[in-house]
Amino acid sequence: MTPRTITRWLIGWAMATAVACVFVHRVFSLEIDEQHPRAVVESVWSAGALVVQAVTARAGDRDARIEAALAAHPEATLVYESIVAEAPVIRAPEVALAMSFVPGRDGIGASVAGRTAYVTPDELLSRQAYDKGVTLSGVQLTMGLDMPIALALLSERLGTTARDLLDRADVRRVRVVRTVPGAARPPAATPGALNDHEVRAATISAGRYLARGVDGEGRFRYLVDAPTNRTLGGYDWPRHAGATYFVAQIAALSHDTDVAYAALRAASYLRDHAIVSCGEVRCVGDGARVDVGSTALTVMAFVEVVRAQLDAGYALFVPPLTAFLRAQQRPDGEFMHEYDREANRPVDVQLLYYSGEAALALSRANSLLGDARDLEAATRALEHLAGPAWNFFGSRYYWGEEHWTCQAMDDLWDRAPNRRALDFCLGWEAYCRKLQYGPGDTPFDGDGAYGFGPLLTPRLTPAGSRTEAAIATLEAARRAGVGEAERRLLESQIRRSLALLLRQQFRPGPTHLFADAAAVEGALPGSEVDWQLRIDYAQHAGSAMVRWLEIGQ
Repeated sequence: MTPRTITRWLIGWAMATAVACVFVHRVFSLEIDEQHPRAVVESVWSAGALVVQAVTARAGDRDARIEAALAAHPEATLVYESIVAEAPVIRAPEVALAMSFVPGRDGIGASVAGRTAYVTPDELLSRQAYDKGVTLSGVQLTMGLDMPIALALLSERLGTTARDLLDRADVRRVRVVRTVPGAARPPAATPGALNDHEVRAATISAGRYLARGVDGEGRFRYLVDAPTNRTLGGYDWPRHAGATYFVAQIAALSHDTDVAYAALRAASYLRDHAIVSCGEVRCVGDGARVDVGSTALTVMAFVEVVRAQLDAGYALFVPPLTAFLRAQQRPDGEFMHEYDREANRPVDVQLLYYSGEAALALSRANSLLGDARDLEAATRALEHLAGPAWNFFGSRYYWGEEHWTCQAMDDLWDRAPNRRALDFCLGWEAYCRKLQYGPGDTPFDGDGAYGFGPLLTPRLTPAGSRTEAAIATLEAARRAGVGEAERRLLESQIRRSLALLLRQQFRPGPTHLFADAAAVEGALPGSEVDWQLRIDYAQHAGSAMVRWLEIGQ
C-alpha cells in the first residue's frame, strides 16, 4: 500500500468518524434543563425499602398515595427525583444498551400504549444495578447497567414483559436530580477547604465502622452490602491484618475504648488462628501454601498494637515472623512471595504488593525492636524495588501499584535514606498525577480519583492507597530538601484525593437507601455506585488520613 493510499484511508476514516460523532451527539445527547423538569418522581423510602412512588408534574404536587404512606410511616423519607433530560438509547446489541446509562446519574423510562413509567437512579442504587451489565473477565472489570433488573422493574410497572418493552416501547435514558426535603446537606469537601478537624472526624468514623464489625472471636465483617446491611461471603488474612493495623491506629488517635478492644480482638484472632510453622520460623496462613503479604501485614498490625500501647506483649510475636520474611528474601533483595508448607520450601514467584509490604513491615519491626537484620533486609528490598525490579516497563510489577514501596521509602528515611528510591517515588507520583481526574473530566464526582477515561466509574480504593504513598513521598521530600514546586504538586494531588474520600464516605450517606444507616456509617464504598463495603476500602483511605494528620498540614 502506497503512502498516498494510506493517506486517503486515514482521511476517509477521520471523516467517517466525525460524521458518526455528530450523528450520535445529535440523536443521543441530553439537553439538561434543571429549572423545568419534565416530571418529578416522588418516592417514600423506609429502612432502605421503597414504600410507594408517584409521578407528578412538579415537586410538591402530592399524590394521595404519598400522603397516606407518610402518615403510615412517620420515620420514612420523602425523596424527589426530578427528570431534567431524556434521550433515546440503542436497544441492540444488549452490550450497547447496558452502556447507554451514566451510573448513578441516569435512570430508565419507557412509554407504551399511552402509559409511562420510570426506574430512577435511587432504585437502581438500592438494587446495586450499576456497573454490573458487562463483565470483562480478563481484566476483572464490570461496567454498564444490569438490564435484567432495570427492565424487570420497568415492565412490572407497565404491565408487560421485558421483551415487549424492547420490541414495542419507547425506551429512554433519563437524567435525574435528587432532592430530599429537610435533609441537612453536609458541606462538600474541597481541596482548598480541607481542614484537620474534618479529616480527623472522617478517620475516626472509618475506624469505628470497622471496629463495630469485629465479632467476639475477632473476625471482621469482611464484605457488607450497604443497602441491605447483609454480610457477604469471603475472607482473607492480608486484609484482616491490614484492617487490624488501621483499627489500632484509630485506637491511638481517638482513645476510644471500644475501638481499642476491637483492635485487640482482631489481633488475637491473628495470633491464635493464623500463625503457623513454615520450617524453622513462623508465618501467617491456613493452607498448604502461604504468602509473604499475610505475614508482612500481620507484623505491621502487631507493631501498631504495641505502638498504640494496647498490649506490649505482641512484640514477642514479631521476631519469629520477621525471620520468615528474611528467609524469603533472595540475595538480590527481592522476595519469594510464597512458601510451600508441605514441601517445606519457598516458592520463587512474585505477586502484586507483597515486596513493598515486606519492606515496610521489616522497617517497622526494626523501629520497634532494633534488630539490625530487619533494617538490612528492608534496605535491600527497597534498593531492589526502586532499581532492578524495573529493568523494563512491566517487567515485574505494574507501575500503578507502588504504594507500599513509597511508604517503605519514607519509613526508612531516618535510618537508611535512599535518594534513588525517593526519585523513583517522585517519578511514580508524577505518573499518577497524569491519571488523576480533575473537575469535569468525568460525569461523576471524580476530582481526585485515578483512572483511564470518562466511561468507568472511578474507584475509591486507588485514591486511598495512592494517597498513602503520596503523603509518604511528600514527607520524605521535605526531609530531603526537594524543591517547593515539586512539593506543592504533591500536596495538591493529596488534597484533591482526600477531599474526594471525605465526599464519598458514608457520613452518613444517602440514608434512605440503607436498611440500617447507623451500621454502615463511616464506611468507604468501592465507588460512587458500588456499595459493597470491603474492609480494606476503609483501611487504605483511613490510613492515608491518619498519615495526613501526622505530618501536620
